[in-house]
Amino acid sequence: MAKPERPEESLSDKWTRLRRLSQRGADADWDELTNLELDVLTGPIRSLEDALTKLKAVEVSFVEGERSDGADAEALRQAIRWLRTNARPAP
Repeated sequence: MAKPERPEESLSDKWTRLRRLSQRGADADWDELTNLELDVLTGPIRSLEDALTKLKAVEVSFVEGERSDGADAEALRQAIRWLRTNARPAP
């Protein structure tokens, strides 16, 4: 049974939970893992930490083989747009 979404949970928190759950191997709840991965890839970016977390998720997805739904490529585009708009160069 899927756990209810945690709207207050940051992308970083979801990513940490995803990585921890994935270490369970065969005992992992694959539906929950899939949902968490999709939440990280498609969730809104609210901070630099979220943008970096999304880029980590994209990296892992590309290394493991691109997703057939294109969520990883869209996440990459979203992170780049956010960084171009919101990231400030160091003084």
